[in-house]
Amino acid sequence: MRFILKIPKILRILVLTEVNKNRETMELAEAVEAAIKSCVERKILVYFLEKHASEVLNMLFTEWNLDDAIAVAKEEAQEDEREKNRNEILDLIKKGYTAADIEKHLRG
Repeated sequence: MRFILKIPKILRILVLTEVNKNRETMELAEAVEAAIKSCVERKILVYFLEKHASEVLNMLFTEWNLDDAIAVAKEEAQEDEREKNRNEILDLIKKGYTAADIEKHLRG
């Protein structure tokens, strides 16, 4: 199920938005299938959805639970924090900071 983290966050939001829109007039299963079909037709996540469509459906209907959602959210938050730290370190390097200066800066 960790494959879902390979999708950029903005694209996950697009797919979920499509599902939510469909839920206004469809049952969940139909809404998800229609969202996946729509995203493929609009060239959103085509490769990913074609390769992982059955996993996505399975996750949404059987495996996805609160514990999984929390775990994915934590992983996303950790990745966001790592990316923020990498960018901050790169900015400090560009400004000429030494490794010791960067370590002091990051510790507080």
